[in-house]
Amino acid sequence: MKLNISLLWITAICLLISGCSNYRELNELGVIIGMGIDHNDDPENPYKVTYQVINPSGLAQTSTSGGKGLAVINYTVTAKTLVEAFSKASAVIPRENNISHLSLIIIGEELARNGLDLLFDTIDRGKNQRVSVPVFISRGKTAEYMLGVIEPLEITPGKNIISTTKSEQIDYGSTNNVLLYETISALMSEGKYVSLPGISIRNDSKDAKQISNFETTAPAYIEAKGMAIFRKGKLVRWLDGETARAVQFVTSDINRTDVVIPCSDTGNATITVIRAKSKMKTKINHEKPVIHTHMNVMGEMMQTSCDLDMSDPKLLKEYERKMETELKKQLKRTIRITQKEKTDVFGFGEALSRTNPDYWHKHKKNWDDLFSEAEISMKVNVDIINSGMRMEPYKPKWR
Repeated sequence: MKLNISLLWITAICLLISGCSNYRELNELGVIIGMGIDHNDDPENPYKVTYQVINPSGLAQTSTSGGKGLAVINYTVTAKTLVEAFSKASAVIPRENNISHLSLIIIGEELARNGLDLLFDTIDRGKNQRVSVPVFISRGKTAEYMLGVIEPLEITPGKNIISTTKSEQIDYGSTNNVLLYETISALMSEGKYVSLPGISIRNDSKDAKQISNFETTAPAYIEAKGMAIFRKGKLVRWLDGETARAVQFVTSDINRTDVVIPCSDTGNATITVIRAKSKMKTKINHEKPVIHTHMNVMGEMMQTSCDLDMSDPKLLKEYERKMETELKKQLKRTIRITQKEKTDVFGFGEALSRTNPDYWHKHKKNWDDLFSEAEISMKVNVDIINSGMRMEPYKPKWR
């Protein structure tokens, strides 16, 4: 009886600890949290891949136990493919490589202009890979360089990039985080080309990748900058500011943004958009597509440098019309640019395939040309729901 009880205890203990049979200490793993992919000039090894690995000792610097070094360490290898690069990385990363915690991918601008094609095949195919990570295009610098910038406020460059783009998306809306599976889906789509957020470096200096970058009030830092638009997998142009934001308006990806309207020769009124929804339809007229966009915008009057009486409902209506005109101008300018580049980043082709499948099946191979010549019909409706806590601007006594 005692023997049976002992066997039961041994079996129970084995069952309890079996779930940890593949357990590894953090200091035994090379946990990769960021990956940068650049073009390499060597045709034998066309890819330069940088892996950003967590340094547990560096992360411990803020704890009472102390630590040494930076929070992350970068390792760069060159290879024929990304699979080979990961294998080669084992020769330079002195721990067991683990990519299951990858948090972002940065693509160098030169590589993006050469074409993404099947670049992400290995990540999408791999068993331990994550496809819910955001993808960025490094603007003017290599991805390797961007991953090496010592950020003044965040522990890692990757966390800073993700946080910055999210903040920009929430408060202005000219860019957004695009996940890897969304990128792959757009690359596969027949009616929509991919667009990806750009990142750049501000105040670049020789100290950008040094600890001394902390020791100044104007350090080098990474910023969200623009939108890269693609045609047939190749980066063809950058959109910035209002032009990039217009894409987000059309695709209903605006959370909040500010639109500035002139209210005098020298003054401006700022209207904050708190909601924007857009609908797109594509019709056929004499065998040619006509693109219709209908956008509803809700906003609040947040600032004016003119003497305006916001208690007058006629005045609010006037600025609703002015804002409608301004938004139409911005949207049309962006659509004209994309038509010139023959890159439908809005998904008008996808809308056409749903509403006119027979026409789409017949003409989809020629959609780039049809899109570039399509007629654009646009309707914008703006409602300004309030003017804040003050009806009239305060007047300094010298005015």
